[in-house]
Amino acid sequence: MDQSPRISLLISQALGLYRQRINALLAQHHIDLTSEMVTVLRILWRQEGRKQQEIADLLHKDKASITKVIHNMEKRGLVLRVADESDARNKKIMLTTEGLSLREKVLPVLDPFLDGVTAGFDEKELAAARAVLSAIIHQLQ
Repeated sequence: MDQSPRISLLISQALGLYRQRINALLAQHHIDLTSEMVTVLRILWRQEGRKQQEIADLLHKDKASITKVIHNMEKRGLVLRVADESDARNKKIMLTTEGLSLREKVLPVLDPFLDGVTAGFDEKELAAARAVLSAIIHQLQ
């Protein structure tokens, strides 16, 4: 019988280590954010004004957990919730000046780390990993 660990365990371990390393790196550079906040910021840096539900869907998280992260970010003055013109019940998440300026502080710290995570793999291996992980995500949806 194959004693290899299930792929689900490996994914869980990788995600846990990924978050730990990012949180440690942020702390080391005196950046008062969590890995979850950085993930939301990265989405908003690419396209500001997304709705909370859109962010939750992109991250495959429930709206309540994203609402909590956004609430904490709002308390820190990084984002604002603005009513959507077409539906006031929906809130668009907008970056504050401080939230936008963090990009210049965070990306130079995290991008080299993220590049280093896959540095030892060739493009064929990365393509295969992307394909497997994408298929697993599709299967779970």
